[in-house]
Amino acid sequence: TVAIEGNTLTLSEIRHIIETRYAVPGKSLVEQNEVIGMHAAMKYVNTTLVSRIGTVTISDILEIHRRVLGYVDPVEAGRFRTTQVFVGHHIPPHPQDVEKQMQEFVQWINSEDAMSLHPVEFAALAHYKLVYIHPFVDGNGRTSRLLMNLILMQAGYPPITIRKEQRAEYYHVLEAA
Repeated sequence: TVAIEGNTLTLSEIRHIIETRYAVPGKSLVEQNEVIGMHAAMKYVNTTLVSRIGTVTISDILEIHRRVLGYVDPVEAGRFRTTQVFVGHHIPPHPQDVEKQMQEFVQWINSEDAMSLHPVEFAALAHYKLVYIHPFVDGNGRTSRLLMNLILMQAGYPPITIRKEQRAEYYHVLEAA
């Protein structure tokens, strides 16, 4: 998932970082810290949230984000944005509206309507809705993909891996949605 965001580390380099906690010489420390953060967030999702079906909270999403971004930008990690951002042709909600939109999002994600959807549709919609709100300065895509995979795993599906080669198609589909 970090490759989609432009991270250039190879799979073997990522494995080395996760297994040893040693830096890969000649590679960006920011990219390496992104890997450590994603690993921490994935562990949190797998050990804490997968078993809690139907109870995703704003605190859970903030905690996922805190772990995703915590090694790269600890000041912004786990906090809603306070500035307006622009994402391609999309202008996300004003920062003053983010908390309300997130409350509505969490209410929807825990609703019977959402959970009555096919798990793949539910996961895709949750991913889209969170990316649309774009509640964070950075790490929205990674956090959204983790939430999408959480929903899939809670329903007994394996997590989705979006390969680097699918990056253009992935962003095209999000833009079209």
